[in-house]
Amino acid sequence: MPSLMSFGSCQWIDQGRFSRSLYRNFKTFKLHEMHGLCMPNLLLNPDIHGDRIIFVCCDDLWEHDLKSGSTRKIVSNLGVINNARFFPDGRKIAIRVMRGSSLNTADLYFYNGENGEIKRITYFSGKSTGRRMFTDVAGFDPDGNLIISTDAMQPFSSMTCLYRVENDGINFVPLNLGPATHILFADGRRVIGRNTFELPHWKGYRGGTRGKIWIEVNSGAFKKIVDMSTHVSSPVIVGHRIYFITDIDGFGQIYSTDLDGKDLRKHTSFTDYYPRHLNTDGRRILFSKGGSIYIFNPDTEKIEKIEIGDLESPEDRIISIPSKFAEDFSPLDGDLIAFVSRGQAFIQDVSGTYVLKVPEPLRIRYVRRGGDTKVAFIHGTREGDFLGIYDYRTGKAEKFEENLGNVFAMGVDRNGKFAVVANDRFEIMTVDLETGKPTVIERSREAMITDFTISDNSRFIAYGFPLKHGETDGYVMQAIHVYDMEGRKIFAATTENSHDYAPAFDADSKNLYYLSYRSLDPSPDRVVLNFSFEVVSKPFVIPLIPGSPNPTKLVPRSMTSEAGEYDLNDMYKRSSPINVDPGDYRMIIPLESSILIYSVPVHGEFAAYYQGAPEKGVLLKYDVKTRKVTEVKNNLTDLRLSADRKTVMVRKDDGKIYTFPLEKPEDERTVETDKRPLVSSIHEEFLQMYDEAWKLARDNYWNEAVAKEISERIYEKYRNLVPLCKTRYDLSNVIVEMQGEYRTSHSYEMGGTFTDKDPFRSGRIACDFKLDGDHYVVAKAYAGDYSNEGEKSPIFEYGIDPTGYLIEDIDGETVGAGSNIYRVLSEKAGTSARIRLSGKGGDKRDLMIDILDDDRFIRYRSWVEANRRYVHERSKGTIGYIHIPDMGMMGLNEFYRLFINESSYQGLIVDVRFNGGGFVSQLIIEKLMNKRIGYDNPRRGTLSPYPTNSVRGKIIAITNEYAGSDGDIFSFSFKKLGLGKLIGTRTWGGVVGITPKRRLIDGTVLTQPEFAFWFRDAGFGVENYGVDPDVEIEYAPHDYLSGKDPQIDYAIDALIEELRNWNEELPQRPS
Repeated sequence: MPSLMSFGSCQWIDQGRFSRSLYRNFKTFKLHEMHGLCMPNLLLNPDIHGDRIIFVCCDDLWEHDLKSGSTRKIVSNLGVINNARFFPDGRKIAIRVMRGSSLNTADLYFYNGENGEIKRITYFSGKSTGRRMFTDVAGFDPDGNLIISTDAMQPFSSMTCLYRVENDGINFVPLNLGPATHILFADGRRVIGRNTFELPHWKGYRGGTRGKIWIEVNSGAFKKIVDMSTHVSSPVIVGHRIYFITDIDGFGQIYSTDLDGKDLRKHTSFTDYYPRHLNTDGRRILFSKGGSIYIFNPDTEKIEKIEIGDLESPEDRIISIPSKFAEDFSPLDGDLIAFVSRGQAFIQDVSGTYVLKVPEPLRIRYVRRGGDTKVAFIHGTREGDFLGIYDYRTGKAEKFEENLGNVFAMGVDRNGKFAVVANDRFEIMTVDLETGKPTVIERSREAMITDFTISDNSRFIAYGFPLKHGETDGYVMQAIHVYDMEGRKIFAATTENSHDYAPAFDADSKNLYYLSYRSLDPSPDRVVLNFSFEVVSKPFVIPLIPGSPNPTKLVPRSMTSEAGEYDLNDMYKRSSPINVDPGDYRMIIPLESSILIYSVPVHGEFAAYYQGAPEKGVLLKYDVKTRKVTEVKNNLTDLRLSADRKTVMVRKDDGKIYTFPLEKPEDERTVETDKRPLVSSIHEEFLQMYDEAWKLARDNYWNEAVAKEISERIYEKYRNLVPLCKTRYDLSNVIVEMQGEYRTSHSYEMGGTFTDKDPFRSGRIACDFKLDGDHYVVAKAYAGDYSNEGEKSPIFEYGIDPTGYLIEDIDGETVGAGSNIYRVLSEKAGTSARIRLSGKGGDKRDLMIDILDDDRFIRYRSWVEANRRYVHERSKGTIGYIHIPDMGMMGLNEFYRLFINESSYQGLIVDVRFNGGGFVSQLIIEKLMNKRIGYDNPRRGTLSPYPTNSVRGKIIAITNEYAGSDGDIFSFSFKKLGLGKLIGTRTWGGVVGITPKRRLIDGTVLTQPEFAFWFRDAGFGVENYGVDPDVEIEYAPHDYLSGKDPQIDYAIDALIEELRNWNEELPQRPS
């Protein structure tokens, strides 16, 4: 018998006597105001000026004096500071600040060291992620002006361009040099670092987006001087040499070349951690490594660690709102419920008056009713997941020592005899709640078996079993299997020809219900000739006792024979549908005289795909007697049924949990989970979160042999840095470096809870501004298709083009040299405002317009339409143009928006530059493979091609280094299938796919490269390399400066040349 460990007892907490002093400090995540003992810290992003060093620690900015050794905090409480740079004169510091719970926005501030003034400079609320720095310091020009790199005014978030900041952010002058991360100056010449950002999450990167360095030559053009096989980051210039970080020898080191990109020298031989964040004062180079700061003297080649000393530690406590981090919930008996928040499990009454914490350290994942006065729970460690039992009447808790793998679903039979768990080994198993002994029921070859149910008599377990008929089949189906606990035997409940799911037993355990995608009835596409199966789900029922009638048909007992015993052999032959119209159903709950069905109305996927918006479901009730369907509740995102089938718990789209009796759904009550704040230890949470992040990487990395070989070494290396982490952003730096050791694409950290500072806001009107004297002038107004929703500057709604108009004021506030228009617009984002325009000849306009939160889509559509017009005009109407921004929902939208028209031109340019990836490339390739072989000839009207929406003639595709993931796959497929020439530059090179399964306790999503893509001819070689075009066409900085697009120009010329030898055959109407 496995050993048990006791956790003692716990008392009920009366909410009425809860400490008010603690309650007053009830905050989501506030560390900077709680100071404790000083301990070693993680030090990041240093810079140097004379004897002064600045660096980031605990999300704040600090200054250290090299002479005196003193250290002081100079800027705090702005949000999360993650970069800061001295101005050349040392008087001011440019600071990058991230805000929003997940640090999804960033802007820049100035700090004046002479008077302590802090001033916000940018109002872009630029995109911010853990792996890229959008809106950041790029450098300083010889006159001491700050130059920033930002994506804020670009059609793509991956396209960060350079702007000179004038008058403390009143004016931003575009340098028009194309994508760039850094700008340096040497001998009066500009040196551009393109893609020279950090890549801590992907060490050893060798793809198309690796950092490169360009220098301005005497002719005014630029030439590429540093283009290595590996990534180059953090370039700085000292003397006549360019220093940077790369790992061309397998480990990150500092290298340098001369200003011609020659004479490559290696200056370091580190073996522990990569150097990061190079900065210089022109003589010495400062960098961080392993959480410490070092100084490198290029003249002496000497490196010294700067001893900063221990700074500060926030109090080891986080106080959170439970509902914000709620993960799992389950109804118990009576008025009690169980729920999991931030890795801790609680038992409480609905009103929240009495709250009891399950006494198990982090991290609990699931909690379920485990019989009278007991709950069963799954808790995880770095080794795996384990089962525990807690009796909330006696306070006794026990934990079984059998490792169940990584558990992703859990259930307990109504009588509390056993649990059913599903793990990522694709196993479904039972676990005896007395002995803890696990028994594997079945193992799938294809996917996890998380869709299961247990009969009320504890005899049967029904589950959806994933399967494919062949190892190379593309579609994973699912059949229902039933496991008989008495005979220890598995029976097939459905045939293996569809997707059968959501099994459910009735209360008598005599009938098995399930849902199935078997009611095929295609719906026509309204845009292109296509059909989709949108409402294919239908409920079915199987009597478990032969001779029993379909319970939903109400056959009189006198007309049927007496029921016999259970017999599950060939039970699939007894399956029959329930008289409900097909829909998109997710769950079925049989009751005594009715059936509950959880349905999701047909909807678009845009919000779910890009914003993670939950699907809103509807709970329906099918009355067996009247055969009518009525709505019980709507706007649901999750649902649970109590063991006695009398109470339903739901989560709604507001994130709250509600409960109501089935007999009176109108008696709905809110489950009050937030009356007791959740208190936890920062240190314990960070250790657990690191362990879980590492375990996810170890257990999901696609190459199991490699993961086993390197994971333990990686764990120890970065685990040593976790005690230095005092804030969530500190921990993020450690986690992404740990992920980077796997040296593979798609190792990301997203979301999470870093700060309680609200995100930055920006206000946009889809216009560029320039300062003309003391006033702003509209330099350009953007529009795509004027007839489409959301594709033009709101000013165009008044029928005027505002280009060249002077903006006098906004809502009466003058904007210009004394007032920042970006600030004024940001304060009015999401509202309407009156803008006064002044044009030539005294033309004045007062316009009430909507101030947008974001205008990137308008800028994108304007860019596409400008390219389309250019291609049409330059080719004299013979070539069409399509741009595909990603391989997700937007990519599908933009492809089909233009394909139906542009495919009818003799030639077609398919532009996938800046493609953000996704998963629909195969659908687009499928369309591009359609070649015309005939036409319909109507008596009236023009020809109609066959196939409809097929490609008329020749195709050429343009790709670049920003096309990645499924953009890589599209580029390779286009080339491999011979659809046409692929031109441009080598792609990103990341084709090991992801499917995030778990969140950390603060909501962070970590992705692990799990699905390695293999191509014929290339093998696994596209990963960490990219796709070479047939013809390489570089887009140099001077091309942007001159307003040229050499890639589109080459595509047009190449297609025109191909069309010279293309003979199109069209039908001639018979006489």
